[in-house]
Amino acid sequence: MKKHTSSIIVVGAGIAGLSTGCYAQMNGYQSTIFEMHAIPGGLCTAWKRKGYTFDLSMHFLVGSKSGAFYKMWQELGLMENQHFHYHDEIAYVGGLHKSLSICADPRRLLDQLIALSPADAKLSEEFVRLVSGRGMMGAASLKSSESSGMFDSLKMLLAVLPHLGMLRRYGNKTFEEFVQGFQDGFVRDAVRCFGDAPDWPMQGFPLSAMAGLINATVTEAGVPLGGSQKAVFKIAEKYQKLGGEIKYKQRVTDIIVENDRAVGIRLEDGSEHRADIVVWAGDGHTAIFDILGGQYLDDKIRKMYEEWTVVQPLVHVSMGVARDLSAQPHRFIFELEEPLRIAG
Repeated sequence: MKKHTSSIIVVGAGIAGLSTGCYAQMNGYQSTIFEMHAIPGGLCTAWKRKGYTFDLSMHFLVGSKSGAFYKMWQELGLMENQHFHYHDEIAYVGGLHKSLSICADPRRLLDQLIALSPADAKLSEEFVRLVSGRGMMGAASLKSSESSGMFDSLKMLLAVLPHLGMLRRYGNKTFEEFVQGFQDGFVRDAVRCFGDAPDWPMQGFPLSAMAGLINATVTEAGVPLGGSQKAVFKIAEKYQKLGGEIKYKQRVTDIIVENDRAVGIRLEDGSEHRADIVVWAGDGHTAIFDILGGQYLDDKIRKMYEEWTVVQPLVHVSMGVARDLSAQPHRFIFELEEPLRIAG
């Protein structure tokens, strides 16, 4: 480990903040994370009630077997003595009269789709070939553009070459546009569930990004046994072993700015903490608009907040059931006989 030369304050102990802290410690900085909650994890969390654990965060871990993300999880300490469960399907979609197992077996998946809608056979074949084929994960790199050299660029080019035909074919087509090509209403809605959810449209999502989806989210992405909290607590433990410090129950209310540069933070109790570098790993809108008052907006960030599609809110209801559900689909999407409207 390098000798510490500079100090870093990180706001937020979610996955982003903990990762920032770990890599800061690995690269010679002394860092401190300020977290308003009593535990780490941020949105990657779970809670217990009456003997049940409710976990709605880490459904699967991308790169749990190999690749650039696997190396990152290793560096962050998550893979140490960590076991995974690998599902054989993405979800089970049930309609009022039809059903589809969105499974990892391409032959079985295609047979189901054709049986449901023979008129959509050609489009079904095309889609199954896309989602069960090679994905773009092999081209992923954790290196920044500043640290990448000619060898890295060549490696990425070689990883992308096999996909050039697919990119030419689907480059300008969105997933939503492709799905609209299915004649059967149930099949159309079921295929949408590959990368979408009812009433939660991913407008403009490129169809090419669906390439290799089954490998990326099922066969190469396992569910960490122990759930979200076990995984994130491992990263927090790794960070502290590296010499980092996490200060819990510390709500940051202000960023101290001098000469247009962040030099520290101010907490709810009025105390100030300064460092050479300040990294905000919490809610972006809070920092950019509420705390900094929109003073440091550029065109790119302004466009994100003004023009990007706002995701529809979801209502999540959890319940514990005292029975063995291991033979049931791990994710079941079904259609209601009557639409259910809540708060408009």
